[in-house]
Amino acid sequence: MIPIFTNEVFLSKFLLITSFVLLIFITLAVIYISYISWKDKKRLNS
Repeated sequence: MIPIFTNEVFLSKFLLITSFVLLIFITLAVIYISYISWKDKKRLNS
C-alpha cells in the first residue's frame, strides 16, 4: 500500500510541475508571436 501512495504523490508532483512548465512555455510563445506580429505590422505601416 505504501509504495503505491508514494508513487501517486510523485505522479501528482510531476503533473503539477509539467503543467507549470507548459503554462510558462505557452505564455512565452504567445508573447513572442505577439511581438513578431507587432514588429511586422510596424514595418508594413512605415
